[in-house]
Amino acid sequence: MTRAAVRAAITAILGALLAAAWLAVWYATHATIAIELDTDPPRLVSGLYPVEHDDQAQLSFAWTRQDVTIRVPGIDRRVEWTFSLRIRGARPIASDNPQLEVFADGVPVGSRQLASGFEEIAITIPANAERRRGVVLTLHTSKTFVPGPADPRPLGAMLDRLTLAPAGPVLAPRRAIAGAAVSAGAMGAAIALLGVTTGSAVIGAVLLSAADAAVIARGFGPFTDFPSVAMRLGVWIALALVVIALLVERVHGQPLRNTARFAAAFSACAMFLKLLVLLHPDMPIRDTLFQAHRFEWVLAGRLYFTSVAPGGYAFPYAPGLYVFAAPFAEFVRRGASDMTLLRIVVCSGDAIAAVLLYRVVVSAWGDRLTAAISVALYQLLPIGFGVISTGNLTNAFAQSVAVLALVVMSAAALRLERPGPLAALTLLLSGAYLSHTSTLAILFVATLAIALCFIARGGPALRSPAAAIAVATVTASIVAIAVYYAHFMDTYRSELGRLSHETASAAADAGGRSIGDRVRIVPYYLRSYFGIPFLVLTAIGAWEMRRLRDRLALALCGWALACAIFMIIGIVTPMDMRYYLGSVPAVSIAAAYGASRAWHRGGAWRGAALVLLAGATATGIRFWWSTLG
Repeated sequence: MTRAAVRAAITAILGALLAAAWLAVWYATHATIAIELDTDPPRLVSGLYPVEHDDQAQLSFAWTRQDVTIRVPGIDRRVEWTFSLRIRGARPIASDNPQLEVFADGVPVGSRQLASGFEEIAITIPANAERRRGVVLTLHTSKTFVPGPADPRPLGAMLDRLTLAPAGPVLAPRRAIAGAAVSAGAMGAAIALLGVTTGSAVIGAVLLSAADAAVIARGFGPFTDFPSVAMRLGVWIALALVVIALLVERVHGQPLRNTARFAAAFSACAMFLKLLVLLHPDMPIRDTLFQAHRFEWVLAGRLYFTSVAPGGYAFPYAPGLYVFAAPFAEFVRRGASDMTLLRIVVCSGDAIAAVLLYRVVVSAWGDRLTAAISVALYQLLPIGFGVISTGNLTNAFAQSVAVLALVVMSAAALRLERPGPLAALTLLLSGAYLSHTSTLAILFVATLAIALCFIARGGPALRSPAAAIAVATVTASIVAIAVYYAHFMDTYRSELGRLSHETASAAADAGGRSIGDRVRIVPYYLRSYFGIPFLVLTAIGAWEMRRLRDRLALALCGWALACAIFMIIGIVTPMDMRYYLGSVPAVSIAAAYGASRAWHRGGAWRGAALVLLAGATATGIRFWWSTLG
């Protein structure tokens, strides 16, 4: 125990020192702050109206009020900074354009007469020896105008982009360095306490500290309370990782295998890095604010409501996520904190689902390498984090519950005569059905397809599990309909009638795409949502799995069949379920199986597996990093 504690302490110190060094380097080389205004800016910027988009001109912009304030606490004032704007007065008569004045901490630093068209303006913010940290910039337009009765806003100027760049080397704010050091140190200590090898702990600390520091150093991250958020995230996730690992070891009466430690550490680190991006001040809110508003409805007792899908289709918006998160609502204030709470709940569910893939693969095949790779690929697939980052939290949460149901369906304990596993599957299916309508549709078909695969290809031994799945599916469907979906019969009649008409007339979907367009865009979606390395590994794995007849292989077959059915429906009709997201567990395990089989073959196959896994990792990291813009 003493040896483990010493190793954890050394890893924590190494991670903290590396994170501090990484952050200093990242900040010194990426100190420029850019606001592109393709989404609403961080809260440190005030005085702007919501971002608008001109599709014809391929331009996004925001109108200013008469005064715009940009607060950058902690910025290094020992050097000059250049404040650049792409802005225009946008008045049709040149003489009506306003004068723009810029102030730094209340002191005028420049002024320009704005033109009707866009122009680049650069203003120097002088160094300030007396105030070595922080600046408050104010943009003042000399006059405003009101477009008309339909738009009564007083508008100052049209702003397209803001940048703030230093004239020389700068030092990061101390609280940013502290936030990176403490969070990376805590996570490094937790990885070491899992019992991984010293080399693995060091490599984990190096990689995690670099990613941690890169996110904190980015954009407005160092200048808000975000470093303290990162600190708390790192400490709590590290604590949860160690406690859960110890409980699992206590229950099983033996230490975790190295592959299990890898799966746990990778999922915890992935959760930490995902939440870092999601909670970053530069992260666009997107649909997360909508989710927070619906959460407040549920807390107020309003459970039955609809939402509008692309194309204007109304559908019941199942509140499973909000109901699950409700017991934690008392720990946060209403408002922006609700978005944080929902994101944490969803990412926690995602991490748990990933770790349980390890369990089900080991139980089914005894292949720990495939199991560990499955967990990593599940976390790296772009589509998974893409759905969370766009704010479709209910769908992401329902997907995690559906994966838990897949784990139970693949477990040897599930039989009709065993009420415990049967009740667990029924509960999970009910939870998934009551969390998102897309998951309801895909999972319902998947469970039926899995039961049929068990009967058709699994022989007599799988008839009882097939019956258990059928019973759980029917029971969960009855519960979901009785509890929630029966309240929306008028909505179903209206939308199904409209969908039937549009399908019969081969109408375009919400994006104006015909059936042919929807067929042609499938390769683009596959590349965007998965990436070529994932697809190649999945193809190899599917080929290698073609003769397997065990529970997990047949469950994955039925799962993939359901997603394929909804892909066809999405092509033939304008209705688009999230079948790409639904396929994630099947793709992850199949791709991992392909990588494992290639590795065991040795030679050129082993090299190909390494290249494809490296490509899959790069794909996932690139998408994660690009989420902030």
